[in-house]
Amino acid sequence: MTGAATGAAAAPRLARRVRLVLLAAAAVAVVASIAALVVAPLTGHFGGPFEDFSAYLGAARSMAAGGSPYAQFNPSTVVMSGLIYPPFAALLFRPLALFSDRSAMVFWLWLNLASAVAGAIVVARTALPRSWPAIELGILAALAFDPVTYNYWHGQINPLLFLLLAGAYWAYVRDRQVTAGVLLGLVAGIKIAPVVFLILLIRRGWWRATAAMLVTGVGSLAVGAAALGIKVNLTFFTKVLPDLNRATGWIYDQSLGGAVSRLANQSVLRVQPTSAPIQIANVVAALLVLWLAGWATRPGPMTPQERGAEYGLGIMAMLLAGGIAWYPHFMHLLIPLFAVLGLVATRGWRAERAVAVAAAVALLVFGVVAPLTISNLSMPELVALSRTPAWWPVLQLFSLPCASAVWLAVALARRLRGGTEPAGSTARTDAPALRATT
Repeated sequence: MTGAATGAAAAPRLARRVRLVLLAAAAVAVVASIAALVVAPLTGHFGGPFEDFSAYLGAARSMAAGGSPYAQFNPSTVVMSGLIYPPFAALLFRPLALFSDRSAMVFWLWLNLASAVAGAIVVARTALPRSWPAIELGILAALAFDPVTYNYWHGQINPLLFLLLAGAYWAYVRDRQVTAGVLLGLVAGIKIAPVVFLILLIRRGWWRATAAMLVTGVGSLAVGAAALGIKVNLTFFTKVLPDLNRATGWIYDQSLGGAVSRLANQSVLRVQPTSAPIQIANVVAALLVLWLAGWATRPGPMTPQERGAEYGLGIMAMLLAGGIAWYPHFMHLLIPLFAVLGLVATRGWRAERAVAVAAAVALLVFGVVAPLTISNLSMPELVALSRTPAWWPVLQLFSLPCASAVWLAVALARRLRGGTEPAGSTARTDAPALRATT
């Protein structure tokens, strides 16, 4: 038997072994997650602080009592407190007031868990060839990637938004204009940052999608105004939204604005008045990443994998250009990471080396380095460090996740502008495949 024949015979065996390893890892993750996130809450032993959820539940109880959802909003700290989402989002929280505190927490936790797992599976199945173990990889991503799991323990809304963005990703890749526009409009109605996708839709020449997103977004504003009144809406747009766009250098903020603020040692541990140069630098940085997304997006024939990478770049622009992008917001990073894996799966490692390396670094930084750092941090240590000469250089190290995200965004943009395959082209015969066992 020749060497080539031996290698060809070994490839299916290796693929089956990798598939079995992934299946076993996914099974372990599922069992561990059920124990920690399903059984433990039912028995009163859930170990998460769930402090972010308190803002949603507080807004719901305030509305149920006839008050404003923003009654508890407090911008006096760098992380702020209370509800920070538009009135349309506040309406979505309103049914929580029907539950007891514990029942509301359990319901929200399970809703987050289901949304993250479903969204990750949708993304993986959309990005990867049919021969790949997309379900196993999606489950692992939803249960093992730390920016995702952080949301379970703290009760943030990101998994629900991720599910909508995953649906829009599926529609964007499969040329479903209206579906993509409506889903993106819904996400933008809940959290304003996804409006950046209008740049991609317009640049692609998707006018029906653009109209659908605008109509859905404006409709969410109208619903919020009609249900909660003008006074509540004025509170959000004149009080809450301006504070969301202030310079915040807190270490969990991995937007470009956060990195710029840390360079200036601006509002890291306490709120400080924002100087004009810092605000201008933040705006310029945001405009640059938005320009990058628009520059890389274009109409014309492209493969589904390239459209996925294009959408992934939109996700990066949404995160980096926003006023604030806390660490758990980067669960949305799963979309560009899977999009890159889809490129590698169809064209091979060598053809996609540059973008694959950037994605691997981002995965390492957000999935390993950042959580290890966060788990070993304490506020007293940070305060003590801030009083030493080492503070500023150490502070810049906390922008490493942002730097890795910028690297991935630039790599995606260069890949998309550097040449595309014909839309009808097939995968390379030497592309890696993990086929299902029989």
